Amino acid sequence: MTAQDRSSRLSPECDGHDALLRSARWLEVGDDDPRVPPAFVIEFSSAAFALPAFEQHGVPLPAALQRAVPKRQAEFLAGRIAARHAIERLGVVASIPGIGSSREPRWQAGVTGSITHTRDLAGAIAVEASAVRGIGIDFEEVIEAAARDAVRELAFTPGELALLEKQHGHLSDGMLLTIAFSAKESLFKGAHAAAGRYFDFSAARVSALDADAGRLTLTLAETLCPDLPEGSCHPVCFRMLRPDTVATSFVW
Repeated sequence: MTAQDRSSRLSPECDGHDALLRSARWLEVGDDDPRVPPAFVIEFSSAAFALPAFEQHGVPLPAALQRAVPKRQAEFLAGRIAARHAIERLGVVASIPGIGSSREPRWQAGVTGSITHTRDLAGAIAVEASAVRGIGIDFEEVIEAAARDAVRELAFTPGELALLEKQHGHLSDGMLLTIAFSAKESLFKGAHAAAGRYFDFSAARVSALDADAGRLTLTLAETLCPDLPEGSCHPVCFRMLRPDTVATSFVW
């Protein structure tokens, strides 16, 4: 079934008549990698959110989010609705992913995936757990100019920054920084379960970036698990969702 075919079968909750869920679509995020399915992407409006939306859409409100700000509740709801569509694409009855101890999604038996959200977009992918070791996606709006120095210091080495500065083409310096940051987020999401521990941005370094091909390479600076050893190189795909927003994906 093509992405266009699936789009014609979207749930009425995402048909554009819901003030919270403005629109939805399937989006290819993994280049030509057959292991990466399309992501289900929802555009939502936090301003239109109200707590009854959880019951309306059949999504349980976790205890940990009952006192969260409405924006956080809205993005959680949109992300879980996207995850339900992504799971149903596998031909199984979907259970809404719960929340783990590190705030990671807890997927139902036989399924793994990734959920992401930014200001007004939420997305999710799901695959059979036997098909991959791990998978991660991330959406990021371009990092604001005032925050870029802090991000450079937090997430990148001088060598990585020098590599990014050498890039030329249609992408701005701010977007290149955002792509590299998002790539590390996707790696974390896809490798966290196998690592069994928290690791920060220093665990992987940007070693190559091809803006025209939409591909970035991360080289691990430490061993995350036996199958993700120090020195191993891992591609991350990226594509623009819109001029100010990028999507990245990592699979292994």
